[in-house]
Amino acid sequence: MKAGQASKTAETAAAFRASHTLYAEPRILEDSYALSLTGWYWRLALSNRFTHWLIFNRLLKRLSPVIAQVVVRSRYAEDNLATAMKRGIDQYVIISAGLDSFSLRRPQSETSTLRILELDHPDTQASKRARLQHLNVPLPTTLEFVGIDFECQSISTALAVSGYRRGAPAFFSWLGTTHYLTHQATTGTLLSIAEYAAPGSEIVLDYSVPPESLDADKHPELRLVAKLAEQMGEPLIGAIEPSVLHSAVTAMGYDILEDLSGEDQDARYFFDRRDRLSPTSACRLLHLRLKSDSHATCSIGA
Repeated sequence: MKAGQASKTAETAAAFRASHTLYAEPRILEDSYALSLTGWYWRLALSNRFTHWLIFNRLLKRLSPVIAQVVVRSRYAEDNLATAMKRGIDQYVIISAGLDSFSLRRPQSETSTLRILELDHPDTQASKRARLQHLNVPLPTTLEFVGIDFECQSISTALAVSGYRRGAPAFFSWLGTTHYLTHQATTGTLLSIAEYAAPGSEIVLDYSVPPESLDADKHPELRLVAKLAEQMGEPLIGAIEPSVLHSAVTAMGYDILEDLSGEDQDARYFFDRRDRLSPTSACRLLHLRLKSDSHATCSIGA
């Protein structure tokens, strides 16, 4: 993203969630704030069924698997958060929160005991807060914005000056970001969490696999997504083989609870749909938990 501007990919992701909420049936995720949070050009495109059909069913038709992936990653994270809360976790850290609206759309009765910390670049946070203020949307008392410049700050540095309780386990979500980071940056962030978070903490993240590991018929879809990201100034550089990532996180002290392929996501969330919506095979969903003896430091290679 560019200094002084909110992330364009965050706006696009919000638009994809809004499109799904307004026009998909059945819905994987309902995000009633997504439309208001995104830019005016997306709001215009989503304003009625004809313009939506023209933009999303014609011009952006090949991005349908990416739209599915955007909504399913949030649904997956929130499903696992709900399970973690039942076993006593009461801190939720949203890394690179962008225009996420979890704290706004959940009933107060469900989140009154859940401390929510949104970590993101100060420019993105300022843009989001200005939009919410313009919409006269009150912020929950349990929500804290934590500014972080990922290029020069670690997760632990940002959390150290927040209301985060280091001695208690937390649930982390890190969605839509690793695709734009180097392997070293991704593993470095995961190591920072492993060294700082309490045992029993969990994290859900999504990541891309290299194009050569996919069938050739998926390559045009990937090239289109890569071109779009490049045009928005946020190129895709973060593809990683699952076996490589698994080895890295295991060395950090994480247990791998689940790693869902695109096909796994399709079977769990997208069965029996008339619109044939299905997530991209290029992205996987990874669910980790820190072991009780996870605080040994380690170095991660390229």
